[in-house]
Amino acid sequence: MVTCTAQASGRTATFEVPAEVTILDAALAAGWEIPYSCRKGTCETCRAGIVSGEVSPAPDADGSALLCRTYAHTDVTIAPLRLESAQPDERRMVEARVYRVRWPADDVAMIDLRFPAGTRVPFQAGQYLQMWMPDAAPRSFSMANPPRQSDGVQLHVRIVPGGLFGEKVKNETIKAGDTLEIELPFGDFRLRDAPERPAVMVAGGTGFAPIQSILEHALAKQKDREFVLYWGGRNQAGLYALDQVAKWQRRHPHFRFVGVISDDPPGEGQRAGLVHEAVLADYPDLSGVDVYACGAPGLIHAARRDFTAAGLPPDRFFADTFVTPADGAD
Repeated sequence: MVTCTAQASGRTATFEVPAEVTILDAALAAGWEIPYSCRKGTCETCRAGIVSGEVSPAPDADGSALLCRTYAHTDVTIAPLRLESAQPDERRMVEARVYRVRWPADDVAMIDLRFPAGTRVPFQAGQYLQMWMPDAAPRSFSMANPPRQSDGVQLHVRIVPGGLFGEKVKNETIKAGDTLEIELPFGDFRLRDAPERPAVMVAGGTGFAPIQSILEHALAKQKDREFVLYWGGRNQAGLYALDQVAKWQRRHPHFRFVGVISDDPPGEGQRAGLVHEAVLADYPDLSGVDVYACGAPGLIHAARRDFTAAGLPPDRFFADTFVTPADGAD
């Protein structure tokens, strides 16, 4: 066993890294939150500088590495983007029952799962679960419901080529009444306490799911903070929960919504183009906001690059990347 020292956010943490455990998993087990999302080496969220020590794989030419894929062979020092103290997540395996399946769009299923009677699993708004399926790697899905509804979860699943779970839902191999084995919670995509700064939420497609959880939880509690949601889709069907958005608009004057359509003509009050570019049009200087972005890797990479160029401090860009089989994850 070796020791890792992490330095970021004006603090230093030291924790042990057992053999055959990644630096990311060792940090989380020790109660330290560093940025991460997909845990598959695709999203780049957990990239950190390797200041000293021997790791494998070897760091990239710039001295950085993806901590979800990096193992320490000697004592190491790392420089992640953020370092926050947190209680280690008490993850649980649950046999959840499919309560109902709804189709707000042809390629999006809303799936409500219920836990066994008397079972509640605490989680934070914005976190995700892993679904275990026979003879397949676990699939990750964000919880779309707020934490107060901890006796079950709601998932928003886009049906994509090669998506094993989505295809089973589409052809009704998985249907109401079936049970699924899930593990939760995972992830550090959660709202930080910064009432003095607007929270700019950016969603692409079903990246709306964890943002729904965050907003359902936060809007009524943080009435003095400005919340703005930019939600992008290829067409109108991609904005599949506008009824929910309209409820927030009616109930919360400190909430604002911008819908963005990239491929088809936009509807009334919507904009055309890429969703992160709509943010830049409204906020050419992002130095005074926090950004929470969720969507496909292309969206997250472009938003991180362009937002930091527009003055957003890198440690105030919080992201959750939705990785599909098409993104090349293993």
